[in-house]
Formats: sequence, structure tokens, C-alpha cells
Amino acid sequence: MPEKRGSGKRSNILLDEVDRDILKILNNTVADLSISDVQEKLNISYASFKIHVRRLLLQKMITKKRVPKTYKHILKIILKGRQALRIFN
Repeated sequence: MPEKRGSGKRSNILLDEVDRDILKILNNTVADLSISDVQEKLNISYASFKIHVRRLLLQKMITKKRVPKTYKHILKIILKGRQALRIFN
């Protein structure tokens, strides 16, 4: 019989579908995309989107840079993210 997960326990998934979609969008666009631009393309809520962005930032697959004098953050894919995208595609 499988063991029941306790509250707050999560699996150690490296990338899920949304993470992969975020990497694809960032990899296929030349222009700088803000967090809200990518979120609108995926049509998901900000609360769930920020979890995926935080995971990609911790794994050092993307960078987040704040635009001066605004509340926007620009997302960019970096080498490790491109390599992961190549593997998981």
C-alpha cells in the first residue's frame, strides 16, 4: 500500500509542464519579457505563476532583474535553463 503524503510534503520534481512552458517562452522571444507578459501568455494566476518562477530562480535557470523606477521585473533564460529545455523537449 502506498504511503500517504503528509501535509506540506511535495515531490522533488525538477521541472513540470508550466516550468517547461515558461522556459520555452523565454527561449523563443528576443524582446525582454516582464513577469506579467509571460503570465498572460500562459493564462495562469499570479499566485501559481510566482511559485514556478521562484523554483526556476532557485535552480538558476532564469534570472529576474528589476526595471529601475518601475515595479516590473524582466525574466531572462540563462545557459542552465537552455540546457534543461534541450533535455526535456
